[in-house]
Amino acid sequence: MNVLVVGAAGRTGGLLVDRALQDGHTVTGLARDPSRVTTRPGLNTVRGDVHNPADLATAMAGQNAVAVALGVLGRGRTTLFSDGLGNIVTAAQNAGTRRLIVMSSAGLSTDHLPFLQRQVTHLVATRVYGEIHADLARMETVVADSGLDWTIVRVPMLVDGEPTSTYQLSVGGHLAKAGTAVRANVADWIVRNLAEPSTYRQRVEIGG
Repeated sequence: MNVLVVGAAGRTGGLLVDRALQDGHTVTGLARDPSRVTTRPGLNTVRGDVHNPADLATAMAGQNAVAVALGVLGRGRTTLFSDGLGNIVTAAQNAGTRRLIVMSSAGLSTDHLPFLQRQVTHLVATRVYGEIHADLARMETVVADSGLDWTIVRVPMLVDGEPTSTYQLSVGGHLAKAGTAVRANVADWIVRNLAEPSTYRQRVEIGG
């Protein structure tokens, strides 16, 4: 499968590249600074910005799937996620690329949590990540309205570490408790499910 990884220079994006190559996929890594992406067989790294539709149109050509791992520096107001996914969706639609997997935040949905945990999570999400979560919510709407075979992967706080075989997963529902998620586990699940129809048009939560 030809897979486009958007955000290939990031910590999670880099692991997505590694994991996709491990499974034998041909990977295109899109990054604003390609020098930050380690060259390896099977990987084509291209310079690009999600704010630039022309960059995305070029990178999207011939792709079977696109995995998006965007991140921002700081906690101020941003439209990177919603504007970026708007451009990615348009590029995918124009190129005939149906499969889209996008990372988002588990903090967007707290109603299922116990009262005290819900209150604390809401307080942190509002005061610390309020602007980012607002744009992630806008992004999820863009993705859900795209008409593509999308999956939104909602993760809690991401941590580095070796992949495990025991991470928690909820497809179309919520995890009872998930304080952190190992980046390598998130990358593993995304790559394993690049062509899994049961995950299409679903929100997925991962923890552990």
